Amino acid sequence: MRILVAACAMLGALAIGCGTASAASSSYCKSQAKAYASKYANPVGGGIAGGVIGAIGGGILGEVIGQGKGAVGAGALIGGGVGATVGASKQKKKYDQLYSEAYYDCMNTPSQPIYYEIPPAGSPQWNYACSQKYKSFQAGSGTYQPNRPYPSAPLPPRRICALP
Repeated sequence: MRILVAACAMLGALAIGCGTASAASSSYCKSQAKAYASKYANPVGGGIAGGVIGAIGGGILGEVIGQGKGAVGAGALIGGGVGATVGASKQKKKYDQLYSEAYYDCMNTPSQPIYYEIPPAGSPQWNYACSQKYKSFQAGSGTYQPNRPYPSAPLPPRRICALP
């Protein structure tokens, strides 16, 4: 039973000692934004897909307009190059936009405060937390001895423990 009370007191003190959650750091937001943008936009994949589609379209156009096998190959080559460039640039633009939005959202979203319940006065958790906060705390009276304002001053009266 004593171990259980001590464990509860320690957990209560740890919970009281914690404050609010801090805002996200720049490096954290960069990594989150990079992961988000990479999930929904891929410039390399866009370049490959654009190149394939452009090559097929260029080959068909070369056959229709041109004469012979040289026209088909030239059309496919030109179409593939243009398609790859356009596909990669569109995906890069999408990646940059998604990255910027995710980074902005991460950096500008206020962190939510975390509230902890203060244990009731006189409980073992309250006594433990007060003993950690004030070294002169006495559990029987629930008070602590404040420091003297200067060495030769008389001791100030004892005060009741106040937890945040």
